[in-house]
Parts: sequence; structure tokens; C-alpha cells
Amino acid sequence: MLKLPVYHSVISSEAILPVIKELYEIGDTLECRFISNGLNDTYTVKTSSGKYILRIYKAHWRSKPDIDFEIEMLNHLYRKDIPASVPVIRKSGEYLIELDAAEGQRFAVLFTYAEGGYSDQQESCGLYGEQVARMHLALDDFKSGQGRFALNLNHLLEQPLEKIQGHLLHRPKDMDYLKSTAQLLTGLVEEISSMLDWGACHGDLHGGNVHFHEESLMHFDFDCGGFGWRAYDISVFLWAKVRGKEKEHFENERWTLFLESYRKHKKMSEYDLKAIPMFVAIREIWLMGLHTGNSEIWGGGWQNDHYFDTNLQFLRNWCEVHSLK
Repeated sequence: MLKLPVYHSVISSEAILPVIKELYEIGDTLECRFISNGLNDTYTVKTSSGKYILRIYKAHWRSKPDIDFEIEMLNHLYRKDIPASVPVIRKSGEYLIELDAAEGQRFAVLFTYAEGGYSDQQESCGLYGEQVARMHLALDDFKSGQGRFALNLNHLLEQPLEKIQGHLLHRPKDMDYLKSTAQLLTGLVEEISSMLDWGACHGDLHGGNVHFHEESLMHFDFDCGGFGWRAYDISVFLWAKVRGKEKEHFENERWTLFLESYRKHKKMSEYDLKAIPMFVAIREIWLMGLHTGNSEIWGGGWQNDHYFDTNLQFLRNWCEVHSLK
């Protein structure tokens, strides 16, 4: 019988329950349910004291220092009274669980549960803008000695291009377009980078990583966070509102409400505002790299010609409208 390498395994929900009971003081464990195979594997855990989220990081995705950085950042936000899902400490005083999976070592962390759900209402976008501003302000003095990737041009452009290239061998003109666009964007950002606000960022503020409950909200999923440009961080919200849309729908009322609310609580320079359209384009290239780079785990069949046609057309339209050419 052949024993072959495994890219990704799904840990049994039933096997997790006794582990949680042994490692944490959170009441009787009642149920564990696997809910998402995304960048990491996500489970809901129900106990007699309430609900929790268990994240099992995929092998070779985040290192121990990467995760320790995330935990430090979340605990910093907790001390600053910023509403965010935070890691739950184990009986041993540690946060990480080490797992010996079929594909190699994996890590898991238990998080508090973010009540509520997604909202695209206008008042929610205003509240989100305010709370993102407060989060950035609270992170201004955050420091960490952990080795964590930065949200710089290497992470956002150079690495994604390397991952995309093998999927566009049959479309050399499109790959040339991506390379030339990335080179242009690199030059535009580098020209003003010293004037841009830099600090700890969430990294994935597309609007789906926050739950609204009554008149409050809670941030979660800081897995893509790190030190980076704040203009990039908030540009992700705009990107999520306009991507895939035609040129005439690039103006977005909810983005306007978000930005106005953000700027009421945190000042932005003209350079940060100027950089936002650049970072929307960069985010689109980053996403294509994320998809192609994880094709061995998620499957690559859907990253077909239609996929690239759609994403590249949006990128071309965006760059044309914002004179990024």
C-alpha cells in the first residue's frame, strides 16, 4: 500500500471536543462543528459557558512567530478596549495548541466568539469606519519582537506575481500586463511611501471580518495582519465594494460613509488619500496570487480563463479610471 504526501487534512470535530475540555477552563464542552475551509480551518465550539471559535492554521501557512504576533496584537487591542475577538488562554498559560497532522505540524488557537453578523447597512459602514480608525490609533504604540511578514510591496505584489505566473503560461500578454502594472504601482507607491501612515494593520478589512450586534461591532480574523500602510488597510473595504463591477459603479456610497467616519476620528494626509486607488489595484493582484498560491489545497479548476478574464478586466478598468497607467 502506497503512503503518499498530504497537502491538507481536516481534523475530526469529534476528536477536538475532549482536547478542548482538557486544555481549557471554559465549562463543559457540548459541541464542535467544522464550518469553514478557508485560509485556515474554522470550527465553532459550544460549551456550557458560551460559544467559541477554534482556528486550526494550515500547515506551512503561518509560523509560530507569525501566530504569536497575532496573539500579541489582539491582546494589545483588548487592553485598549477595542472590540475584537481575542485568544483564550489555556490552563497552562499558553495560547497555541500544537497538532501532529498528516501533512506536518499545525497550530490551533481558541478565540472568543463574535456575536451578531454581517451588515451592509449605511449606519454599519459609518460605525465600521469609526472603529477601524480607533483600532489604528490603538495600534500606534503596538510593538512586537516576533518575526512577522510586513504588508509591503514584496508581500503584496512580488510574491503574488510569482504564484500567478505558472497559471498564465498560456496567456503571456496578460502576464506581461500584470508585470508592467505591478512595476508601475511599485514606482507610484515608492514615490510617496515615506509620507504614508505606517503601523500595525488588520490586513483584511473587506467588511466580512466584523460582526454587528445591536449598536456595536466586533472585529475578528487578524490572520492577514501585520505592519503595513494604513491606506492599504482601509483600501480593502473600497476594493470589496467595487471589484467585479463596471466602471460606472466604481463610486460607492458605503465607502464614502466609511471614509468620512474614519477621517472624523483619525487624520489622513493627502498622500494616504492619493494612495488608496493604487492599493485597490495592488489588492486585486494580491488576491489572484492568494488564489493561485493555494490551488493545491482549494483546487485550481475554477482559476480558469473566465476567472482571469474577469479579474484582469476589473484591474484594467480600475487602472484606467484612476489613471494608473
